[in-house]
Amino acid sequence: MQGKDSDLRRATLNRLLFPGPTADFLKSQESFGNLDQIDTVDYLYGLEQGVEHVITLSKGVQLFVGLEAIGSPDAKGLRTVMATLNGQLRPINVRDRKIAIDTVQAEKADPANLGHVAAPFSGVVTLQTVEGAQVEIGQPVATIEAMKMEATITASAAGIVSRLAVSKTQSVEAGDLILSIKPA
Repeated sequence: MQGKDSDLRRATLNRLLFPGPTADFLKSQESFGNLDQIDTVDYLYGLEQGVEHVITLSKGVQLFVGLEAIGSPDAKGLRTVMATLNGQLRPINVRDRKIAIDTVQAEKADPANLGHVAAPFSGVVTLQTVEGAQVEIGQPVATIEAMKMEATITASAAGIVSRLAVSKTQSVEAGDLILSIKPA
């Protein structure tokens, strides 16, 4: 059984006979991509520190991956993992899901919603408007400061400020919702 028809039949049978595991598998593939090139031992038990692992992507194409060190978690539950990829040392920030963190995750702006005003980069936001205020497109509604650089955040739509998602002055990450504008 080769070809697209057999793949479709196999996928349908898996979905009908094993709905739970198939749903888990598809969710895993959506989150992490295709992992079939990773060794079973590496996938199930993780990378061994100080050992170089070879991942063959296709004939003649290989990745050399190694785990060098795992840092302590920070206040947000992120660990810095030092790994080598083809001989280059790379720091990677990874959320440790085993650690309970007390910080509240900030609400993210919806890029498809023109009424959402988002932080363009990480920094400290200072609001220049109040809830219920009438704003026009391009009108300054806040400023953001990071590393001695200050930028003006402007309204992305005309309307009334329906909700402030941050306090008067607050630290934010890129993409965090600052305020919502209800179109007039």
